[in-house]
Amino acid sequence: LLSENMKQKYFPKGHVVYREGDQGDHMYFINSGTVSVITEDGIRNKRHPGDFFGEGALLHPLKRRSATILCKTPVHVIEISREYFEKYMASSKGVVLSLREKDKIRKRNRAKALLKLQSGMKSKPYKQGEKLYREGDRGDSLYIVEKGKVELSTSGHRALLAGEGNFCGEHSLLTGRLRNTTATCISPEGCVASRMLGRDFRSLMDASPHMKESLTDMMNRRDFKKAVVKRLGHEFPYSDPRKAFDAVDVRQKGVLLAEDVAELMQNLDKDYTDKEVQVMMQTLDLSKDGKISFDEFQKVFIGDIRTTQSM
Repeated sequence: LLSENMKQKYFPKGHVVYREGDQGDHMYFINSGTVSVITEDGIRNKRHPGDFFGEGALLHPLKRRSATILCKTPVHVIEISREYFEKYMASSKGVVLSLREKDKIRKRNRAKALLKLQSGMKSKPYKQGEKLYREGDRGDSLYIVEKGKVELSTSGHRALLAGEGNFCGEHSLLTGRLRNTTATCISPEGCVASRMLGRDFRSLMDASPHMKESLTDMMNRRDFKKAVVKRLGHEFPYSDPRKAFDAVDVRQKGVLLAEDVAELMQNLDKDYTDKEVQVMMQTLDLSKDGKISFDEFQKVFIGDIRTTQSM
């Protein structure tokens, strides 16, 4: 279907393909050349041959561009319209899941980059085994790992790792609840982490609503993994995703419904609300059909092991 409805386009060096805030009805696959992805909040990235851009406006109801695209070199692209994109998506569920997950990853990376750009944070060294914070603590700060690896554990079991450039502590800031993990430096050479105070974090969220959405998405994925780890009684089984899935699918239906997610999350936090369950479903239900398949589960939690473990 796509091959019959693709347009070859050429853009000269310095050309702006579209600007942040524009309405978008096309996405683009890069055949040759390099483009810069520039956001109003100061984030810059590049896309190269074999990559694509513009999918976000086609996946979201507001149809708004989330960045400006500037050609760093002469660029040849394949342009695909919204009409044919939607037809193709309707006939290829795997493409839907992959593009939606890729879009979420890009937005999370943008949020991480924006956090690291903030000034006024104080760095502190931690020895191997030293805690940044403990499960059950009151928390009003976020930690960005500058050096080493920080293990996040729940009930004594590893849930995930935060490596250099990643962060931890967002749960308490976004929910107002107690810490639901213990953060421990596990690097023999020690760790360094910078601390962002809650007031600064909230000011940033107020100024960047898209960032709050991305960080909430990341928090939900992390909290889901924490809940799986607590139910299993050991660390998340990345090498056996079926075991993790089955730990949630206790009724063996082959898909996860809102009721399954509610039971899992309320085992982690008895105050977990119906609204939070709905938001969690929106995070994990990539196909938007009201249930989470094993394929979706794998894309969200197993797709790229290195990305997922630190997610």
